[in-house]
Amino acid sequence: MRQGVIFAAIVALAAATASPALAEPRWLACKFTDQQSAVRNFVMVFDDIRSTASLFEAGALIEGSGTSINFQSIRSRFPTFAITYNRNDGALAVSPLEATYGGILRGECRRIAPPPGAPAG
Repeated sequence: MRQGVIFAAIVALAAATASPALAEPRWLACKFTDQQSAVRNFVMVFDDIRSTASLFEAGALIEGSGTSINFQSIRSRFPTFAITYNRNDGALAVSPLEATYGGILRGECRRIAPPPGAPAG
């Protein structure tokens, strides 16, 4: 009986001190080379808890659609391309949705601090 009371007290204490998981947006600086050998750069933010990925462009966030985030990768679709980012090695695959390109373009991303002018989490 005493063990039950102690267990109930521990559970109540854990419930009282627990807080909800807080989302932590993480920023990536990404670059890839297009088929005309021009280097393209973009900044992306993702959030594991909310399962969102957004591009940061001209002071605004453009949210991707169909975003899938797991322990190994991030996949999202944006208006002109779809991306797959490998979280293990930083590899980036960009699939342009425009007819002028085609195929898969390769690049890389690295973690960065929030860029100047970035919205708060």
